[in-house]
Amino acid sequence: MYSFTFRQIEVFLAICRAGNFSAAAGQLDVSQPAISNVIRSLESQLGVELFERRRGASCVLTREGIAFRDCAQQFLSQCEAIGRGARRGRLRPRPLRVFVGGHLLEDFVRPLLPELHEEHPQLQLNFLPERSRDQLLQEIQAGKIDVAVITAPADERPPGSLHLGTVPAGVYGARNFRGPLTAEEVSALPFLLPPAGTKLTGSMLRALEKQGVVPSRIVDFCQYHDVRIRLACRGKGVTFSVQSVIEKHDPRGQLRMVFATEPWERRLYINPHVEPASATAIASFMTRALSTDR
Repeated sequence: MYSFTFRQIEVFLAICRAGNFSAAAGQLDVSQPAISNVIRSLESQLGVELFERRRGASCVLTREGIAFRDCAQQFLSQCEAIGRGARRGRLRPRPLRVFVGGHLLEDFVRPLLPELHEEHPQLQLNFLPERSRDQLLQEIQAGKIDVAVITAPADERPPGSLHLGTVPAGVYGARNFRGPLTAEEVSALPFLLPPAGTKLTGSMLRALEKQGVVPSRIVDFCQYHDVRIRLACRGKGVTFSVQSVIEKHDPRGQLRMVFATEPWERRLYINPHVEPASATAIASFMTRALSTDR
């Protein structure tokens, strides 16, 4: 692998343009012996002669010198293109990949986005479609998510995330499920849960177990919050949820909390690779946008 430097290429091309060592030395404001030393070193590294040595005459490139000149000029052009691309990158940063789940995006974040664009026009946010908690956590771990709002038990907070607030959590059922109930009574109720084996289901079951509740009758597994809530409204069973999700999907108030667990935390994850000024702006915005949901 060749180890020549930008300075050697600069000196070589200066000689090509000027026609001789002396003129190139004047243009570069260095001595002619210094120019000669640079070229001798470059030729030694390449293992070829770049110029025909003719005392008192203009420099003439050898066949190898002509080939190296063409490659050197192309190389510098590519370096300039890389520099221009980097400058454009600073002016137009890559859109940040952001996940904010369902009703939080529509009800709290989206209405305030005009303010964010006015305050930080350089920020470009690409809001990602709905995904399961399992997929979200996998993408965070793989570095595919830049910003995410996550609601989880306090003991399952993502590393490095910021606390946005807490939300009441518990078991909700239709009015015919009279409450409040004891842990033993709740354990015997028919439960509607997310799919078995998912991280969200595991979090719900652990939160219940901490309060002495171990569901003995799981009547249905369903991926979607709104579907579980509608089934609960029809009296098909009870479901575990945080209060804000219930309020979104049960606007008529058909459900009531029959058993409370410890509140869950709403947290903001920002990828450490996000530029610090952007991270600060996003943290401030998300705190302001979601403060009404605490």
